[in-house]
Amino acid sequence: MSRTKTDTKGRIAVRPLPSLAGSSLVHVLAHRAEETPDRLAFRFLPDGTSDHPIDWTYGELAARAGAVAVRLHDLGLDSGRIVLALDPGLDYVAGLFGIMQAGCTAVPCFPPFGRRATARFLSVLDDCTPRAVLTDPRFAGQVEQFHAQLKTDSRARWVFPEPDFYRTDPGRPPVEPRAVEPALIQYSSGSTGDPKGIVLTHENLVSNCRVLDAHMGYEEDRVGCSWLPPYHDMGLMGTIMLAVHGGWPLVMLSPIHFVQDPYRWLKAITDHRVTISVGPNFAFDLCAQSLTDEEVATLDLSLLRQVFCGSEPVSGNTMERFEERFAPVGFDAGSLIPCFGLAEATLFVSGKPEADDSIRTEWLDKDALEHGHARRAADTGSTDTVSVVSCGVIAKGHEVLVVDPHTLAPLAQGEIGEIWVHGANVAAGYLGRPELSASTFKARPAGAPEDGRTYLRTGDLGFFLDGELFVTGRLKDLIVISGRNLHPQDIEHSVLRAHEDLRRTAAFAVRSKERDEEEVVLVAEFRGTAQKFAHREKDLLERVTAAVTEDHGVRPARVYVGPPGTVLMTTSGKVRRRDTRTAYLEGTLKAFPAAAGVS
Repeated sequence: MSRTKTDTKGRIAVRPLPSLAGSSLVHVLAHRAEETPDRLAFRFLPDGTSDHPIDWTYGELAARAGAVAVRLHDLGLDSGRIVLALDPGLDYVAGLFGIMQAGCTAVPCFPPFGRRATARFLSVLDDCTPRAVLTDPRFAGQVEQFHAQLKTDSRARWVFPEPDFYRTDPGRPPVEPRAVEPALIQYSSGSTGDPKGIVLTHENLVSNCRVLDAHMGYEEDRVGCSWLPPYHDMGLMGTIMLAVHGGWPLVMLSPIHFVQDPYRWLKAITDHRVTISVGPNFAFDLCAQSLTDEEVATLDLSLLRQVFCGSEPVSGNTMERFEERFAPVGFDAGSLIPCFGLAEATLFVSGKPEADDSIRTEWLDKDALEHGHARRAADTGSTDTVSVVSCGVIAKGHEVLVVDPHTLAPLAQGEIGEIWVHGANVAAGYLGRPELSASTFKARPAGAPEDGRTYLRTGDLGFFLDGELFVTGRLKDLIVISGRNLHPQDIEHSVLRAHEDLRRTAAFAVRSKERDEEEVVLVAEFRGTAQKFAHREKDLLERVTAAVTEDHGVRPARVYVGPPGTVLMTTSGKVRRRDTRTAYLEGTLKAFPAAAGVS
């Protein structure tokens, strides 16, 4: 049955796939390798530049993934969970598809390099108790050390692939593609202390690709680019798997190379004539702030038609700065697509309609917003208003409710509540956590029948206006002061605007022992040296305190400023506010040699 149709711009909306090929991404890859074996699938930039690209066609990717499946079978690993902890690159992609082709469940992770990454890696091993770990040979000498730190009695087999691991043996029969459930265990990118493995089926993965395909439309000349971590939902499901499903080439570079020099992302887009890319809000901010005029002059962003921005609340100010900075080199603001998604829904929940040429921003009455109502402001841009960016329309075939998190009653348009999602993208649950899975993935609105439709409780707050979804923040991060609901990202934006030397910041509430009430605490990072901070500390703290007080009517109880790395972040670039709060209370935040500032 053909699924081909055209969108409002005359493009094919969904490229047809045979029914068998559509049953799993393993079968999709087999189909691509059979039908278009010489078509470019991936191009990896090992040093972050275009000087030494490594290209793999669909035929080459399928052969290498098939070799991984054969090696795993030869090791007796034809079922169970396998942690994939390789460096970002093409071997990671081959390992991923090879694990699934072998009939195993892939557990994407990152190499145990560094204290924080190792702690996270070990917490994943403890939680999922894998049959095997596939990681770089450089960690072979640390296995006993890793096992000594595990809380569980792990009997995982460690596999250290050398180059021939990915080479096909002509005399060895291939492992036929099959879809064994679950396909994948995806760990959210937050705290190491309480990792939650999200159980994703092959149907979840294919559904996510299909709804994104339908949202984007098909373009014959599409070329993607991603620096996102391949073990994170946006980098894995939103780029690698989506590209294979859609049949278009993806240019990849390491997230380390992007963080070291954000110019590399936009230069790769220029060099390889990229038409579609994706990044979290902070990436656009970083590019707008850090690139020199000379670097900008080398860019050509005129071919970019779709740039998805998600992973955290989208800032209209960030998007405006990015547009202003790069419009002279061909960037079209209409290509920006704010979107909303989460790992528990595989990835995609909503995105800006393709037909819209600009981002939809609503100016809302600040006082009404703080009391749970999205009311359009008559006077836009004043201190009594706040702008909120739309995350667009809901994914095809899915349903979203906004629900009062206390009464569980669905709310009307313009009322702020918790976002609930139903549809084929929604995961099966959390690994080994039946009670949490039931409360999170099987929620029912108040008054709904017991045999009625169930929903995923996202923990995100938002509202609907004119059929589009607006996301205002995390339910658990909400700051409640004297009955007012303050969203931390709004306060954080005020902090960053107050002083040019501040970068990341986190806002949260702490109960005052003296007054027995909630107070706002700010943690921020200073761009310069300790000496420079000491010289500017007084002015900085005064400006931050004044900005937050003026913008939000609340005076911060304390402003803590430290060096880069003070604000804790997830691997996807989200601020870990609760973990930063814990570190603040425990006195373990990074600090300059001199005492941190207090307002």
